[in-house]
Amino acid sequence: MDYRAIMDADVWAFIEETNAHHPATLQGIDNQRGERHQRAQYNALCAHFHPGRPQGVNVTDTNQAGVATRRYTRDAADNAQATVEVLYIHGGGFVVGNLDTHDDICGTLCLDTGFAITAVDYRLAPEHKHPAALEDCRTVLDQLIAQSSGPVLVMGDSAGGWLAAMLACEVGAAVAGQLLIYPMLGGRLDQGSYLEHAEAPLLTTAQVKYYWETYFDCPLREDALTPPMAYQDVEGMAQLAPAVIIGAGCDPLYSDSPDYAAKLKQAGVNCRLHTERGLPHGYMRARHSAKSARESYARVVEGLKDLAEGKI
Repeated sequence: MDYRAIMDADVWAFIEETNAHHPATLQGIDNQRGERHQRAQYNALCAHFHPGRPQGVNVTDTNQAGVATRRYTRDAADNAQATVEVLYIHGGGFVVGNLDTHDDICGTLCLDTGFAITAVDYRLAPEHKHPAALEDCRTVLDQLIAQSSGPVLVMGDSAGGWLAAMLACEVGAAVAGQLLIYPMLGGRLDQGSYLEHAEAPLLTTAQVKYYWETYFDCPLREDALTPPMAYQDVEGMAQLAPAVIIGAGCDPLYSDSPDYAAKLKQAGVNCRLHTERGLPHGYMRARHSAKSARESYARVVEGLKDLAEGKI
């Protein structure tokens, strides 16, 4: 597929800039150099695109029952939204990512919504297999639910979207909403966007398979569904919180977004789906330079606010 022809020039410029600073992103699986090298490369890439924390946001590194977290709150004393708590779960295929790699998006989300954002530094694979990451995120979510006087939302991007969706399945109405950004949700790798966008910029289907197999520590059948996509209990899913799902149109993971939205709607769960045409996986890092990414980020902010206010 000629992605240059279907993407805006500023989006393609972001892809080229990413490739220039992080060529390993396109290679994906770097078993010879190992996860430590992958993490260093990814950390450097995210640092390159970090515009700096916005003014007016307080940031505190904390610890929730043994799990490292970073909390973002807005300065304004009259902030009417201060009682809304958001758990942010970073992407990175369960293998890379930390509190610093997604520091910029957490800071701007706090500033633009007024909500308190808590990012979680969950344990990474392959050192820590499933369910380590999910357990860490659940620990922090439980703390937020217990301590909050207002609505609690859970959100995540990519692999963090899977963790957020799984938490939503576990806790049901205990959270007010879930927001998933280009999430990997367990769709079959032998159909849909996994074939159409198998060699898409910035993420390939081969990488997706590698991440699943690294996290679960076992081979993955390409014709198999993984939870939550594999869940068949529609009656049980009816207890889930409303969802906002934002899929990237040029992403092997794309099919997961409309497929999971359909599953939620079948169960009677209110769900808003956005398809971001012409955008690749990981485009949130382009929100300062690419118009369509910036517009998508605005929909994320709107989605969080609508979930908190019960409008979805």
